Amino acid sequence: MMDSFLFDASSILIAVREFGEKAVDILLNGFTVSLAFYEVGNAIWKEFFLLRRVDEEKAVKVLRAIFSIIERMNIIDLREDESFGIKALVLAGRFNITFYDAVYLVAAQKIGGTLVTEDEKLKETAKKMGVKIRKTSEIMP
Repeated sequence: MMDSFLFDASSILIAVREFGEKAVDILLNGFTVSLAFYEVGNAIWKEFFLLRRVDEEKAVKVLRAIFSIIERMNIIDLREDESFGIKALVLAGRFNITFYDAVYLVAAQKIGGTLVTEDEKLKETAKKMGVKIRKTSEIMP
């Protein structure tokens, strides 16, 4: 049986930026959380407005493309189950991580899958919890 991958926002951005079309099939068969839309949007905003690495036209194009991919992924939504948010809150407090990061960990546990992330603190916490982790480059073709 193939492992289920749960992608955080950083891994989605890196997959699309570094692997382009080759990443799409893997992402579409993967999972993420509804929060990824907001985190990806914030990262693109930062590239455009704060760091001035891309112009507005490019930022809009990238946002549309990535949102189109995320919309077709298997999305885990906190609204599905009240206990999901409670578990994330408790986990965030226990491990001194953000609620956002805890959501990805709870989601990975929920699907019994592997969390794909580039975030070092999130990787450390995942190891402590026994959640399998991989970097984006380790699963791309």
